[in-house]
Amino acid sequence: MVVDPRSEAVTHTPLGEAVEAGMEAGAPIRQSSLWRDAWRRYTRNKGAIVAGSIFLVILLWALIWPLVSPYDPDATDFSQAYQTPDLQHPFGTDKFGRDLFTRAAIGTRVSIFIGFGATFAILVIGVVYGSISGFVGGWLDNAMMRLLDALYGLPYLPFAIITLAIIGTNAKTMVIALSIASWFTAARIVRGQIITLKENDYVRAARAIGARWYRILSRHLLPNTLGVLIIAVFLELPGVILGEAFLSFIGLGISAPDASLGSMAEDGRAAYRSHPYIIVIPSVLIATIVLCANFIADGMRDALDPRTRET
Repeated sequence: MVVDPRSEAVTHTPLGEAVEAGMEAGAPIRQSSLWRDAWRRYTRNKGAIVAGSIFLVILLWALIWPLVSPYDPDATDFSQAYQTPDLQHPFGTDKFGRDLFTRAAIGTRVSIFIGFGATFAILVIGVVYGSISGFVGGWLDNAMMRLLDALYGLPYLPFAIITLAIIGTNAKTMVIALSIASWFTAARIVRGQIITLKENDYVRAARAIGARWYRILSRHLLPNTLGVLIIAVFLELPGVILGEAFLSFIGLGISAPDASLGSMAEDGRAAYRSHPYIIVIPSVLIATIVLCANFIADGMRDALDPRTRET
């Protein structure tokens, strides 16, 4: 029996062995998807993974600890006022003797709720406005963009202060005040994506078979902007949280006995020389959440659009 040496050489290459093993085992070819590939790229970004883990730990602590804490966050005990951090009170106590570890968890929960609530409102308004402008085009697009250019002249924080002065201050009104003058960038992003996507062949095919405009927009165009919108959530979140902290710090945000990270920092302003931990704790939490959101957004941007990494 004569064996062709060329065929034997091919059989014993690593590729040949892998193909042969796969054929013998009958293993199917592993399929991939956009989100699986994005997750694989995201996990390669160590900074984004660390930031996501820290953000998740902070979120779980803010949600769970107030439910199991042995301390009432609103109960006052002046005999326990200004206790330095120890095992019983890891963050110490404030001037009313309240446990700061519990109040910081509640304040973090409120700040994150306001941050995500305002960000969601910003994206809803921006998606509706930007998608209509980009999809319809023509004179309507031009008129809507000129209106947006005029609205860009509105000052962000003064407009939020005026809104709070009119409708009052609580978590819901903070969401309204922080989102009412912040949706302009989201609208521009969505408009640009819609203008690009509506020129694709699958949109022309949908129009050719008689699909309604709202079906094309909701089934074909908006789902393809999901990656950009997820990134926009974590890009908007730091600005919203900082805006809430600033408004609460100057006394226009969440007021006592409720707590947010900004109002806790404002409480510590009067005693920061003698008891600096009272203002340091909420400030560190704000900075940590903002940095984590930025790292997460950066990792998602690289994962969902690999071209940014190559560039």
